[in-house]
Amino acid sequence: MRVVGLWRYPVKSMQGEAVGAVRLEARGVAGDRMFAVRDVASGTVVSAKRDGRVLEGRARTAAGAVLVDVPGTGELPPGETLDAALSRWLGREFRLVEADYARAARFESQSDAERDDSPSECWEGVPGSFVDSSPVHVVGLDELASVEAECPELSWDVRRFRPNVLVERAVALTPGSSLRMGTGAVEVVKPCARCVMTTRAQPGGIARELGVLRHLASARGNELGVHVRIIRPGDVRIGDSVGRLS
Repeated sequence: MRVVGLWRYPVKSMQGEAVGAVRLEARGVAGDRMFAVRDVASGTVVSAKRDGRVLEGRARTAAGAVLVDVPGTGELPPGETLDAALSRWLGREFRLVEADYARAARFESQSDAERDDSPSECWEGVPGSFVDSSPVHVVGLDELASVEAECPELSWDVRRFRPNVLVERAVALTPGSSLRMGTGAVEVVKPCARCVMTTRAQPGGIARELGVLRHLASARGNELGVHVRIIRPGDVRIGDSVGRLS
């Protein structure tokens, strides 16, 4: 089994960047979800689970710095100019904030995946990053091919599922298994329960598609991909092999 795709998302819920290599660290992929957009009034981190507009923003890293592009601006670094652009775009006061190693962020999601006006549900993430739960998300290319064969009328673009790592086959991705991945190693923690994010419209021709989540819920227990934690830091490149630790 080999790695066939890698992504890093510098800002939570925004479009990320497809990359040729990533560094696995204890907290996850280096530079992944280290920034987020926070509502100044409530202190809550805004997620596309609650406000799908956030997916229209883009973030990338250049020379170790984060650059953010939201509708109506060019690329901007973190700071007052970007905060003002975020606030104009989203309609109230927001700030781009960096993850706090000592404190977990508070997130919101809509309670009904098919109703954007449904009440919010709140939860806390993990300190040091704006990931929802586990540090790294892995999906199998074969999983995507399988669900596409089951429902070819739906769009199963990998970008809907926002993985960090895309591998050829998901057969070895069983909870509790330890895997060599490039020069690093990971442990599979749990299957990834899918949410409203998979149904959201995204730039690049991805339309809103409620049927994606409906099909996963009815045919696959609402799961696709896995969450993993890092048990040995290392580098992962596209083309690297993935196998069980001996």
